[in-house]
Amino acid sequence: MKEAKLFLMTVLVCAMPLAYAGAGGDLVGDESCAGCHEELVASFDKSFHSTFFKKGDGFKCEACHGSGQVHMDSEDPTLIAGPENNMKKLEQNCLSCHANVVHGLKEKHVMEYGIGCTDCHKVHQPAYKGSLAEYEDQLCLKCHQDVKAKMYLPSHHPVKEGRMTCIDCHKFDGSEDVASEDTMPERVNETCLSCHPQYRGPFVFEHAPVAENCMICHDPHGSVANNLLKANEPFLCLQCHQMHFHTALPGYNGDFTPANHPDRGPFTSTNTASKRGFLTKCTQCHTMVHGSDLPSEARSAQGKALTR
Repeated sequence: MKEAKLFLMTVLVCAMPLAYAGAGGDLVGDESCAGCHEELVASFDKSFHSTFFKKGDGFKCEACHGSGQVHMDSEDPTLIAGPENNMKKLEQNCLSCHANVVHGLKEKHVMEYGIGCTDCHKVHQPAYKGSLAEYEDQLCLKCHQDVKAKMYLPSHHPVKEGRMTCIDCHKFDGSEDVASEDTMPERVNETCLSCHPQYRGPFVFEHAPVAENCMICHDPHGSVANNLLKANEPFLCLQCHQMHFHTALPGYNGDFTPANHPDRGPFTSTNTASKRGFLTKCTQCHTMVHGSDLPSEARSAQGKALTR
């Protein structure tokens, strides 16, 4: 499949000079372009895109910028597609080969924010992997400052440490399994589970938010709480679950000994009940929060308490 795509791209790029010859004037060749843009022509020969052209064909520049005849005769920079003018035309030329990218980017980056191809990519050298103007994470975080700030919180994915990049989770290739709105798959869990397969189900006893979306409980860019949790325990769990056992025991003044929940054990209210409740993690008992194939021992939970 990759070889087929590479062959198709090669055919399209090599066919471009012929396409422009009939629209916008005659082709003048790279040597004519080098008369004014010698450094750009030389740098392009070292770029990734230059590998798609036949050696010595002499029409690399006009494959993307269009016919240079009118531009060269008039010396008017507005009469050729370039980064400082006719930008939309130049980007249309990019998409003639990279049409699949539209699916992954048009909603947010292009349509909503007006970001163009050359805002992130440099066709001429020097450029980084994928003809990027900067390294992936540096490039993305220039605009996504809120995400950059989260990456300095105590719990975060190791992006700023250089052990992973934004594109490990966010795809920009326009593939069909990528949601165009935010460059994440329709099912976010598939991305998470590609690195955390130990939490992949199905389990006999499932935790509903785990099966639905990992980001219900986790903030992937960074969090103050451990393990990228959106809040510390038990506050995170109490957003969905009612308090029980010592977590629900009220504090009191004076003598009080009867159990609050005699059906669930000899648990009594104490002067420090609220402190005990809020300083106890739910996962001290419910260790299998991502799901379990084994039933729990608690009778009242009917085996579904995710305690083992």
